[in-house]
Amino acid sequence: MKYGLFYQLDNLGEDSADSECQPLPPHRGSKRRKSSNAVYNNSAWKQYARRSLGTPFPASLPVSPQPANDRLYELVQKATVTVLSTDATHSARSDACIKYARPIQYELAETQAFLSKLSISASNKPAKPDLISSITDTLNKVEQMRTEFKQHKKAKEQAEAAAAAKQKAEAEAEAKAKAKAAAAAATDAKQPEPSKPLPSAATPSAIKPPSEHGLKYREMYAKMMSDLAPRIKANREHKSFCFKQRGLITRGVGQLKDSWEFIIRTADNIKATLAEAQSPDVHQWMLNLVAKTMVKQAEREVSVAYHAAYPLAATAVLVMQQYPQLIDMLMIRWVKKCPFVIPEYVAKSPGQSTDDYLKMAGYKRNEDDELESESIYSERMAGMLALFAAIVQTPDIGDKPNPFPIYHGWVWLARMINMPPQAISPMLVQTFLSIAGTAMLNAYGSQMHKLLQAIHVQWLPKLTDTSPLAKAGKSNLTTFLEEYMQSGKLRECNGRNVKTR
Repeated sequence: MKYGLFYQLDNLGEDSADSECQPLPPHRGSKRRKSSNAVYNNSAWKQYARRSLGTPFPASLPVSPQPANDRLYELVQKATVTVLSTDATHSARSDACIKYARPIQYELAETQAFLSKLSISASNKPAKPDLISSITDTLNKVEQMRTEFKQHKKAKEQAEAAAAAKQKAEAEAEAKAKAKAAAAAATDAKQPEPSKPLPSAATPSAIKPPSEHGLKYREMYAKMMSDLAPRIKANREHKSFCFKQRGLITRGVGQLKDSWEFIIRTADNIKATLAEAQSPDVHQWMLNLVAKTMVKQAEREVSVAYHAAYPLAATAVLVMQQYPQLIDMLMIRWVKKCPFVIPEYVAKSPGQSTDDYLKMAGYKRNEDDELESESIYSERMAGMLALFAAIVQTPDIGDKPNPFPIYHGWVWLARMINMPPQAISPMLVQTFLSIAGTAMLNAYGSQMHKLLQAIHVQWLPKLTDTSPLAKAGKSNLTTFLEEYMQSGKLRECNGRNVKTR
């Protein structure tokens, strides 16, 4: 029996003798409204039964007359149902099948025929040898290109590094040669022998030549600026930390007063800042900033008020007791700005430009690019030397000794009088003695007395410079030493007795 809406198209249009259809089973679970008075025609199921092709639909739904109180009957009576004739329905169905169903059947048949002819199966045949060889060659070429690129990149990086190292070595060699030439020019000057022998500590054999010290610290400064400074600048976090802490250090040093409370507070803040350093590079750079700030404070403030050197020196000693590396950083900054701290006289080397020579000697230019006067220059040099003298004369604080003790003051004075005096020399010697002379007398006694006599009798007469700076310095130092010879005491700067205990 044939079921459904569509039938086999081969029998389309043929009448079927199978006109007997079985009724659909009732819907499970459905609840049909039943009326006790409703009587339905038993042939109504044929309206919805399955039928074969050509079997017409009933023209209408025959129902028996129903009572007036039957609701279903009333709804059926009110509905307007138009049913097509049997011929029209058959014709519409045939047209729809021919128009839509037959093309689908033809396409399906063609697809089935095509698939029946098509045989698809997994091939067990190996790939052709020439294809495998081509793929292998391509992969080998790609790997070779990658290797060559890596080698080229590595060679380029090595060449750049070698060029940078060569350039750095040449620059260091040039700076070393300039420093050696300047030191040689300074030490080649003839030094007349004193009429009386100087103390043993002041003889050239007892101390190293000043040029060696200057060269050492200049090389340390060049290395710090070429190696350490770029690493700090390249690290954004380290650079930000150093910039922030530098402001705190500058503000603390600038507010120093002749009070032990302020000295302790400032030193503790500086030590706390150094303890917060995030790496060895940052720690070293922060020590450099502390030294730079202190030397700059001496250059600006101490040069016009020598008593300001004592609290600044006490702060430096407190920091050096915990961080002795600050000593080298201070020497680096002193040598850069005031070579007389070594002491040494910077001489112009052959081929050296005037600007380079003046910069090495510590000269500055003003906003109009004019060279500063001799008086301003000498005041700045004396201010930075005063900080040096104040540090060496600072006594031990607490139970820790001064890491930069009075011995360094003795070495400085001995070196100074073993060099021929220049115009600025008497002013520097008087500045040093007014700051640290009393402490040196207490430490060395008669040896210091002999050294002061040698300065007065042998060293000062060698000054032949007739410039105003030389004349004023020579006269003031002579008066200063004559007062000592008469009283046995050196005139010291006010403010030396800062309570450090």
